[in-house]
Amino acid sequence: MKRSFFTLACAAVTAGLVAASTPLPARAEAGPSDVVVGAVLPLTGEESRVGTYFKAAYELAVKEVNDRGGLQLRQYGRKVPVKLVIYDDKTDPATSRNLYERLAVQDRVDAMLGGYSTDLVQAQTVVPQQHQIPYVGGGGAASAIYKRGFKTIFSLLASIENLAYSECDFIEEMQAQKKLPKPLKMAVVYENTSHGRDFAAGLQARAKAKPQNFQIVMNEAFDLHGKDFTPLLQKVKTANAQAFMSDAHLDDYITMQRQYAQAGLHHAYVTYGARGPEKSAREALGKNADYIVAASWWNQLIPNAAVKAFDDKWAKAYPKLNAEWYAALPYETARTLFIAMTETGSVDKAKVVETLRHIDIRDTVLPGGHIKFEADGQINAPFVVTQNLPDGRTVIVYPHAEKTGDAVLPVPNP
Repeated sequence: MKRSFFTLACAAVTAGLVAASTPLPARAEAGPSDVVVGAVLPLTGEESRVGTYFKAAYELAVKEVNDRGGLQLRQYGRKVPVKLVIYDDKTDPATSRNLYERLAVQDRVDAMLGGYSTDLVQAQTVVPQQHQIPYVGGGGAASAIYKRGFKTIFSLLASIENLAYSECDFIEEMQAQKKLPKPLKMAVVYENTSHGRDFAAGLQARAKAKPQNFQIVMNEAFDLHGKDFTPLLQKVKTANAQAFMSDAHLDDYITMQRQYAQAGLHHAYVTYGARGPEKSAREALGKNADYIVAASWWNQLIPNAAVKAFDDKWAKAYPKLNAEWYAALPYETARTLFIAMTETGSVDKAKVVETLRHIDIRDTVLPGGHIKFEADGQINAPFVVTQNLPDGRTVIVYPHAEKTGDAVLPVPNP
């Protein structure tokens, strides 16, 4: 009986020692009650129309996540809902920067979504870098934003220089088909921002590399949000150009093209960079928007299942807002951030940044369907080139993989 008791006692002690030396399963941390994501947008002021689209896109992406119960974060062993905080910077760079500071210090956000317009994005991105907060944007493409060595900033907008190269590639194809002259004499006018300077630099680089295809006969900047472009257009008129190559924001595109038509100007090729097929612009300009060529980060005509799915959900959520690139890009911006946080499994800022640095997402709404960031944080994605045709139609004319129609060039005389 004693032996049996001793044996049992030893067994119990041994079991206790084994149990003590065996690590218990890790317990999930309680974690936050919600994931706080902040953005500052131009909801009033000159860029308010696009800012309103960004707000709608961010809210749609957040609603989709929260309708599924939130982000699945394995560190906490559960889904965590997303809380979206948005402020209005009134299209003012200083205000934009200050409000991102408020998001960082007062709201203590876990991550940031970007605003819209080069000057605003360039000002605001100083804050997430300073506080080491992950920031994903879809509204600032100028290379100057990403050449500052910032490590927490990521963008789904490919560079404006690439936009210029895409248009030049398309022009070369039209020259090969004898639809445009060779070399093409170009009058280049661009907004006086790093965005506009990138556009001009891209055209200058191509003209230098291929003088047999491109010749720049005018190269001049203009100020943003102008009211009277008549003096500039008079210079264009005397430049003896065959192509009018402008880089402009939406309001300047509408104003300039209206005055271009009033001045009786005509060129074989007309572009406003990324602007052209926007519904509001076509309604404002009517037939004066016909035949304009644009190179954009997205178009709803892209023959892609992800694009069709986005079109359908956007139309259902916002039946009065036509799906433009500035709807699709911020939506995909938010989705990219949420995928990164889910892959990270927590709201640890440094870990989320590291995940974004190496992320590789397929089957997206972007041209080519692929999201992967370069070392500077900017994406290197293709553009789609479109042309406005009469009766409100738009076709994708380049590249061939996404082409939906043939270009009408040279632009017919009125």
